[in-house]
Amino acid sequence: MAEQAPDPAPGSAGTAGSTPGAVGPGSRRRRSRPLLAAASLLPLLLVGGALATRTAPEPVPAPPAEASASPGASIRSCHGPLQLPEAALDAGGDAELSVTPPTPAVSLSTVAVEPSSSVLFGTVSGSSTRQDDQGAVRAPSITAEDAEGETLEGDPAAQDLGVSVQSLRDVRTAPTVTAETSEGGRPVADVVQSTITRSGDFRSLASTRCAEPTTEASFLGVSTGSGDSSVLVLSNPSDRPATASVQVSTADGPAAMAGRSQVVVAPGAEERVLLESVVQGEDAVGVQVAVLGAPLAMHVQTTERDGLTPGGAEILDPLPAAATEQVMPGVDVAGTAPTLVLANPTSTDTTADVQVLGPDGPVDAAALEGLEIPAGAVVPTALDDLPDGSYSVQVTSETELSAVTRSVRTGEDLPGDTVGAPVDFTLVAPAPALGTHAVTALPAQGANGTLALTSAQDTRATVVPLAADGSAGEPIAVDLAAGTTRSLDHTDLQIGDEGAAALSIVPAQPGSVHASWTQRQSDGDGGVLLTSLPVLPDAGGGETVTVTLEDGA
Repeated sequence: MAEQAPDPAPGSAGTAGSTPGAVGPGSRRRRSRPLLAAASLLPLLLVGGALATRTAPEPVPAPPAEASASPGASIRSCHGPLQLPEAALDAGGDAELSVTPPTPAVSLSTVAVEPSSSVLFGTVSGSSTRQDDQGAVRAPSITAEDAEGETLEGDPAAQDLGVSVQSLRDVRTAPTVTAETSEGGRPVADVVQSTITRSGDFRSLASTRCAEPTTEASFLGVSTGSGDSSVLVLSNPSDRPATASVQVSTADGPAAMAGRSQVVVAPGAEERVLLESVVQGEDAVGVQVAVLGAPLAMHVQTTERDGLTPGGAEILDPLPAAATEQVMPGVDVAGTAPTLVLANPTSTDTTADVQVLGPDGPVDAAALEGLEIPAGAVVPTALDDLPDGSYSVQVTSETELSAVTRSVRTGEDLPGDTVGAPVDFTLVAPAPALGTHAVTALPAQGANGTLALTSAQDTRATVVPLAADGSAGEPIAVDLAAGTTRSLDHTDLQIGDEGAAALSIVPAQPGSVHASWTQRQSDGDGGVLLTSLPVLPDAGGGETVTVTLEDGA
């Protein structure tokens, strides 16, 4: 009997007699694993395909970012008293010929006004809404510090008008004045320093405006003649260095600076450039300064003497920018013709037309047409045939010019065979057109002079006198006829029996009115001392500025 063949071992291949296509259990498991893997990937593939074909959502813009910036306090640098070169005070060995120095002190007058005060709108209305926790009306703060940073004594006065006034005397330094609104912002403010020497070698009255440091400045009309001295003063109140480029101009054009055109001013330091060391024997020179680095506080002080006769002194602020139209109100004429000084800062020759405007309109006898001003030159011209009075000088030109008008007052003869009549002078600077309002402080010695107003069109201005205690007088409406000069005497501006400490001026038409203050003081011997200040428009900056950063995507 035949034996049976044994069954194949598990997992082995079948014999030739086995059924074709038959598989064992192991083979089925091996084939099912790839199928399961593929099946598990199928949902992922389906999701990936759906994501790939789905439209991307639009980006959601980020909300605009906003930042608000409010201007801070107003900080003004003052020039301090006249400081003469040591050579000017050298008496040699003869004490009787020693030079009497000018008064070593200045007076300060500061006015600061809340931007919402009614006096900036030509009315006088007390506030009952802007009060502090004690019920007092909010008013600006004023702080004056000496050159060492010590606070000068003297509290500002205020009433219920949002006006603060401070008056300081006998300040023997170059002070800094800070004014800010009740909420720490920038007020409408003005600071004036003045110094008076009633007799002696430097008999004079000089008023100037304390200002913020700047990187550009120009000055005009100072003398470097025999016996005269003019000094450019550069002060750096910051903690960064600065380099000033200086150029002096004469009737023959720009002067050779001989290595003195670059002046480095260290932080906290002061540098002086003696102009007669650059160019001598000039009746009128111009000075241009451009600063690289920290802004500088800049001024020019000038003194004059004719032999032993005092010729006056002034401290000069930087002039407004050169322009094709310059208006100088408040040119005082008393027996001596004023002198117009023009400077052409461009590289092109030009011509200028000059009109002198009095209370009745243009004075034809003093008009000039086609006055030639060579490129880079300084040209002085006398304005003859003017009766005594107060005038405005208007200059129009083809290209931009700088201008001042020199006005003089001659005093009483002094005793002695070698001493003649002393003179004091002022250089009347251009007064820019006023915007919606302006405030000007008046010299702390007491307002004694005139406010001169002029306009090229028929208009009206409202003048509000402000008292030393922060109160105000009745507003004065001033009608201005086109092409005339209207003057208000200090007696017209009194508040009761008190003189005005400051003025608010509100033109009916912004941009139409120019104004200047001319101060006249007695020297005690029958003579008059003279100085002048343009009324400057409010520089703005009292508003909060909001900056919006948009998404640039």
